[in-house]
Amino acid sequence: MKKRFVVPFLCGLMLLCGCNGVGEKDTILARINDEKVFKEDENILLKTQASARTTDRNVLLYDRLLGRAALVSRALSEYPELESEWDEYFKDIDIRILMMVYQRIYVHECLAYSEDELKQFYEGHRNLFEKDSSAGYDRSAVAAEYYVHRNQEAWKEFLAKSDNPNDSLGQVDTAEAKKLFVAKRGLELRDSLSAKVMSDSLLVQNPLPDPSAEAYYEKHKSEFMTAPGYELYHIQADSAKLSKLFKDSVSLDEFKATAAKMDKNAFTAKDSGRVGIVKQSYALPYGLGVIPVLDSLLKDKEPGTVTPVVRSQSGTFHRFFLVRQVPSEQKPFERAVGDVKTRLETALPEMDSSFVLVTYAGKPVFTYADYLRFNEKYFKGPQSKRAFGFVLNSFVESYRYAVAAKAAKLDHLWEYRALVRDTRADFIVNAYMEKKFEVNVSDDSLKVLFERYGHPYAYDQSFEGAKSYLKNLLTLPMNLYKREYYVGYRVLYAGLTFEQAIHKIYSKRGDEYKKWMFMRWMDEAYASAVRHIYDPSVVEHQVEYDPQVVMAKADSMHKTGNLASSYNYYRKLMNAYAADDSIFRIAHYEAAQVQNENEEYNDAEADFYAYYSMWPDSPEAEKALFTRGFILDENIKNDTLALAVLEEFQNKYPKSELKESVDWLVDNIKSHGKLADDLMKKIEAEE
Repeated sequence: MKKRFVVPFLCGLMLLCGCNGVGEKDTILARINDEKVFKEDENILLKTQASARTTDRNVLLYDRLLGRAALVSRALSEYPELESEWDEYFKDIDIRILMMVYQRIYVHECLAYSEDELKQFYEGHRNLFEKDSSAGYDRSAVAAEYYVHRNQEAWKEFLAKSDNPNDSLGQVDTAEAKKLFVAKRGLELRDSLSAKVMSDSLLVQNPLPDPSAEAYYEKHKSEFMTAPGYELYHIQADSAKLSKLFKDSVSLDEFKATAAKMDKNAFTAKDSGRVGIVKQSYALPYGLGVIPVLDSLLKDKEPGTVTPVVRSQSGTFHRFFLVRQVPSEQKPFERAVGDVKTRLETALPEMDSSFVLVTYAGKPVFTYADYLRFNEKYFKGPQSKRAFGFVLNSFVESYRYAVAAKAAKLDHLWEYRALVRDTRADFIVNAYMEKKFEVNVSDDSLKVLFERYGHPYAYDQSFEGAKSYLKNLLTLPMNLYKREYYVGYRVLYAGLTFEQAIHKIYSKRGDEYKKWMFMRWMDEAYASAVRHIYDPSVVEHQVEYDPQVVMAKADSMHKTGNLASSYNYYRKLMNAYAADDSIFRIAHYEAAQVQNENEEYNDAEADFYAYYSMWPDSPEAEKALFTRGFILDENIKNDTLALAVLEEFQNKYPKSELKESVDWLVDNIKSHGKLADDLMKKIEAEE
C-alpha cells in the first residue's frame, strides 16, 4: 500500500485551485495516477443520491470516486481510444447534463437567481444563517431567504391566509410556513420557466418531406406483390377411402374423373373437384377453410403432385392435386395504393442524411444523419414515425434547456463540472467493462453452442438473432456454471441436464459475476495506482481482492470461530477468481468445510457434492465424498441417498483409510440403525 505523500505548502496551495479555467475553481481531493478527484465530486453525490447521505464516507469515496478514478486510469491505459470516444459522447450528452442542472439546480435550488445575486445577499445578511453556521454557504437556504426578502408583501399575505395569524406563529411554525411558501414558488417557477424554455422561437423544427404515394410505390415495388399460390383440385371424402386412392402417379384427368364420382363437397363436385387458384397461407374457398399443413406439402413441388390425406380445421378429409405453382405478380399502383397509404401513416419519410430537422437562430443543429446516429447509439429503436418522434423530441427538449442554462451561465457552476466528471467516469468504466467482457469467438463455435443451447427467450430465434446472447453465455466461467448446477441439484436444476440448466444458471449468476469482477478490477487498479490523497481525514482504502489477503482473512475468521465471515471471504474468492482453477478449487473446498462446521448441512452437503464432481482427481475429493455421505446419514437423515454416496465411496476408494468407517456406516444404514443402537447400549452398559 502506497504511503500518503507529504505535499509542500506552496504546491498544495496550487493544487487546491484545481485546473478548470472557467468559473470558480474546484477543490482537489485526490489524484489517482492522472485522474483528479475533487471535493465537489463528493458533494454532487451527496446532493443527487439519497443513498450517499447514509453511506460511510470512506466507503462512498472509494466506491464512487477514488476506486473508480483508478479504474478509469487503467481503462485509458489499456484502451486509449476511450478518451476520444468519450469526447464524441460528450458532444451528445452535454445538453442533457445542462438540462439537469437547469431543472434541479437553477429552478429548485436557486429559484432562478444567479449565483452572484445569492452570494451578495448571503454576505449582506449573515445574521439570517448564524443558527447553522457550520453549514456555511447553503445555496438553497440562501435562495429561500432571498425570495422571502424580496417578496415581503406576498409573504405577509401568505401568512395571513394560513390557519394561524402571524403574531401567534412560533419560530418553528414560521420556518414550516416559509418552506411551504418557497415550495409554492418552486412549482410556479418550474411551470413558468418550462413554458418559456419550450417556447423559444429561435429553435425551429422543420416540417418533414411530404411523402408521395406514387414515389414510395415506385421505390418499393418489390414489397407490393401478390401472394404466391397454387392451382388445385381436390377430393373430399372419408379418410379411409381417400388413403386407398392413387397408389401410383395419376394424371389430372384421372384425378378429375375420381373427384366427379367421390367428392363430397357440394360446391366443387360440380366441377370435378376444382378448387381453383388459392394463395399460400390463406383460407381455401368452398368451406374448406384453413389447412395448416398444405403449404408444407405443396410449396416448391412439381405439377402433378398429389398430397396424402389431410384434415381441415373443420374436421373434413381431403387429397389435393397440384396443377401448377402460381408465382407472385407485381401489384399495379391502383391495387397497392391502400397498402402504400397505410404504410406511409407509420413509416418515416425518406430523407437525405443532410436534411436539416432542427435549426437554432437559423443554424442547423440536428440533421437526419444525427437522428440516425442517435437512434443507433442510444435508442436502438425501429425506423418508424413513433421512434423518430421520440428521439427528435428528446433532443429538442434537451437543446432548449441547454440554451437557457448557458444563458444563465449554469455551465460555470461547480455542479455542472462535477456532473460532467461523474458522467465521464461512468462512460469510460462502462465501456471498459464491455471491452473486458467482449468475447472473440468464431461463428462456427457459436453455431455449436446454438445447436446445444438455442435461445431461452425466443425458441424460434435465428442463429443471427441469438449470437449476442450466446456470447454472453461465454463470459461466465465454467467453474461457476458447474458449481451452481451441482449445488442446485435438489430443487433449482432437478431433472435437468447440465446443458439444459445453462440458461437458468446464466440468468441467475451472469450479472452478479460481472459485479464481482468490476470490484476486483477496481481494487487491483487502485492498489497499483500512484495515489495522492490531499484530505487528511480520508482513511486509505485497504486491498480487498488480493487472493492471498482474502485467503488469510478467511482462514483467520475460521480460526476465531467467525464462520459466517469466513464463508463470505471464500465466496468472494470463488466469484472474483472463478476463472482460476487453483484458487477456485481451494476456496470451494474450504467453503464447504466452513458450512459444515456452521451446521448449514444442506448447503455443505451440496457443496461437497459439487466439489468432488468438479474436482474428482483432487486430494480432497475422497474426503469430500465421505463427508457428504456422513452428513446425509447423520445430519440430514436421508438414508437412501447416504447409502448410494457411501457405496460409491466403497467402489471408488477400496483402500482408503476411511474404509472401516464407511463400511460401518453402510452396514448401519442397511440394518436400519440397529448397529448404532447396539453400540449405544454397549456404551451405556460400560458406563
